[in-house]
Amino acid sequence: MRPGVLGVAGDSSVPQLSRAAWPLRTMALLIAVAAVIDPVVTSARRTRPALSLVSVDTIRDRVLLARTRQLLDRHYTVVAAPLPSALGTVLVGARLPTSSNEMAAPVVVVSPESGIPSVAIRRIQAPTQAMLESRVDVLITLTTRGIGAGTARTPEVELTVGGGVVVARQRIAAAHDTVLTVSLAFVPSAPGPVVLQARAFVPDQSDTVRSDVLVNVREHRWSVLFFDRRPSWMSTFVRRALERDPRFAVTSRIITSTNVSRLTGQPPQGLDAVASTSPFDAVVIGAPDALLARDVDGISTLLRARGASVVVLADHAANGPADALLDIGGWRAVSRRVPAELTAPAVSSRAREPLRLRGMSIGVPQRLAPSAVPLAVLRAAPGNAKDMSKDTGADEQTVVWQVPVGLGQLVISGAFDAWRYRDTAQSTFDATWRDIIDDAASQRLLPLDVRVSSRLVTPRANVLLTILPRDSANSSPIRASLRALSPAAAAAAAATEFTVAADDGGTLHTARFRAPPVAGHYEVVVYRGPDTVRTPLVVAPTVAADADNNPELLAAWASSRGGRVVPANRLESLAGDLDRVLRPVPLVGDWHPMRSPWWIIPFSFALAAEWWIRRRRGLA
Repeated sequence: MRPGVLGVAGDSSVPQLSRAAWPLRTMALLIAVAAVIDPVVTSARRTRPALSLVSVDTIRDRVLLARTRQLLDRHYTVVAAPLPSALGTVLVGARLPTSSNEMAAPVVVVSPESGIPSVAIRRIQAPTQAMLESRVDVLITLTTRGIGAGTARTPEVELTVGGGVVVARQRIAAAHDTVLTVSLAFVPSAPGPVVLQARAFVPDQSDTVRSDVLVNVREHRWSVLFFDRRPSWMSTFVRRALERDPRFAVTSRIITSTNVSRLTGQPPQGLDAVASTSPFDAVVIGAPDALLARDVDGISTLLRARGASVVVLADHAANGPADALLDIGGWRAVSRRVPAELTAPAVSSRAREPLRLRGMSIGVPQRLAPSAVPLAVLRAAPGNAKDMSKDTGADEQTVVWQVPVGLGQLVISGAFDAWRYRDTAQSTFDATWRDIIDDAASQRLLPLDVRVSSRLVTPRANVLLTILPRDSANSSPIRASLRALSPAAAAAAAATEFTVAADDGGTLHTARFRAPPVAGHYEVVVYRGPDTVRTPLVVAPTVAADADNNPELLAAWASSRGGRVVPANRLESLAGDLDRVLRPVPLVGDWHPMRSPWWIIPFSFALAAEWWIRRRRGLA
């Protein structure tokens, strides 16, 4: 028998296996047996949790958003969108979101650095609709922090349209930490919905606050009816001023004698006939003392039930059937030796050209309703012995005013002979009456008060439609639909009709729907019998709605959702703050270890090593 070879059971012919090869062969055998059995191991493993990362304004907070994303990618699976199933949410910015229903709690807010000079937009106001090629005034309320008279940086505010075209700009001469209102204007050159964006910024700083607002530009003109039961010079010259203005489409009926009228367009026979349909934006009445009782009833219906705007132009102090509707207790008029000058009241909300009217015969009401808004007043003039202000002891006497009546607006004028002084060097007769009637027409209420929660929304946003019928005489059912206006939107989304539900009393109707997924121009159309109201709806990829920052409110909001506020200068501590508020749940599941392809490496190594040892020792 050769040395190193041990027989088995006394058999000297069976070679002895080296002691070093036995463990390798055993390991390979165990791996093979385990692969055949395929054992199952139940374990709880810690995974990379999903974290939602959102920002209210991705443009303004893009730098801070990128820094936060880079930091979170080290520890979490970041989803850049609201995700209800996420472990939590990180909100970047200094503003509260409009809706937090889809945000997973807890919410940690990463706020920009404070203490640096900043400007914020608190509110933006613009008319809901405007006429083509007419001036639109936009009021922007701003707040400034850390900016005073001694600072070199002067904040600026600008108004843009059409995706960035600047139409107005103004520097702000603000004191330290103040609130102020800036008025910017633009003139629309095309009809349809126009998105205006107000931008405020401090030069040499990257942050720019933005806020969008929608203005519906109407192409058709204001429809105005002039109705005179007898010829009136005052009404005639006001009508001529409007006929020369492209903003107005004038229809008139002037009754010169019995059964003889002078017509422009297709006016109604009487004011009682126009009350049933109210097709005019404004109704101007001359010679109110000549009105019939049925005319007064028609005016009352126009005002109280149809929400119309009515302008009454008196040309002398006289009683008539309209006295009860005017509710002024009669006129107090004095003929003057020299023309009196009418101006805007000292406190006026009108943002128009300066008002200046003149007249020899001026009337003021015996009494004025508490809700009346003066439009033109007569101030006390020294040296005039017959000045009416001396009769009452008042410094201002209201001559032209506006008062709400029911759902409508009633404008009454006591400037009896202001038509005599129409020279532009002496008065603003034409411009003043154009502005007054333009304002009255724009305030006309439609038979259906249709409101949407927001007329400028993002795709698939939730929209609440509220409908309040104003005409109680119309009992027809209410229907509503959404129709696309722009070609791209029409190709992707067809007209859809949605259900309108009434409340218990039947006075308020609501409908909820989602905005179309395609950006474009749409309109919400509401029908009720002969009445149809159209409201524009613009779906934009992004909507800017910056507001004034409120750190205390932001901290309270984050705390209510189980989180906290992390300033940008402490961004490196965000991971630790998240560990304290987030509670990741280990993933419990079945694990098949032998299904891993990596087991082939030790198995192959064991077999190869065992074979090499045996061959080296001559046992192979």
